Amino acid sequence: MIDGILAASKVAVVPKVAIVPLIILAAYVFIFALIIICLIRVSTYFRTAGKEQKLIRMELGKLAEEVHLLRQELKPGKKGDSPTQQE
Repeated sequence: MIDGILAASKVAVVPKVAIVPLIILAAYVFIFALIIICLIRVSTYFRTAGKEQKLIRMELGKLAEEVHLLRQELKPGKKGDSPTQQE
């Protein structure tokens, strides 16, 4: 009888791991990873946003200069001096 008890006690005991805490831990890791990814994307967006705004300002300046030159060319035409009316 004692041999049976000793034999049973030598059986490898497999520790039972609860699956619920592992799922909760995985969810926390996933959320934390998403936050880090979002922070990286936002930082790269703000880093490039300044450059984009600078380029847009330069393009708008060029466009404003072209519009100004076109308006200067059109002003004499309003007085009746346009080439189509002279023929």
